[in-house]
Amino acid sequence: MSKCIAEPLSRKDIRIMADKIRIIEGSKGKFCFDIVHFLDVTLPKLDEGFTLQIMPKSQMGECHGLTYPDRNEIQIREDVYDRACNGSGRDRLTMAHELFHLLHHEKTNISFARSENIETFRDPEWQADAFGGELLIPHDMVQGLSPEEVASKCKVSFSAACCQLRKK
Repeated sequence: MSKCIAEPLSRKDIRIMADKIRIIEGSKGKFCFDIVHFLDVTLPKLDEGFTLQIMPKSQMGECHGLTYPDRNEIQIREDVYDRACNGSGRDRLTMAHELFHLLHHEKTNISFARSENIETFRDPEWQADAFGGELLIPHDMVQGLSPEEVASKCKVSFSAACCQLRKK
């Protein structure tokens, strides 16, 4: 079975990337990162070639989001986008996940491996999930908080809050 494999990235590297995006958006020092605003407003201002496509469920099926780095495009399923606009932590994380694919994964740094044992730090899906967590849950601000507090302040799911609090 072939799997995608990416250039290695540590959580520390991913955290630095997320912090830079928070600074660009003006969210440094704030618990909640507005990923919808970033993809709808900020990124198109920074990169006129970027396109965010909101797609009907009938076209995307079970897929919540797709990223085409070569086309500079992210597609988000319409119901996922609507829930993210209404503060759904899971759907906000989906959008942050797709942002990482856009910013970091392209043909030049992704390859296929015929292996079942790919190191976690080389798995593009782990990298995108880690970035989403780091972007939506600012590591430097949540230390000492409970998962319930993190979920509420950062507008993420309880599950994401628990997962992120376990990361050093």
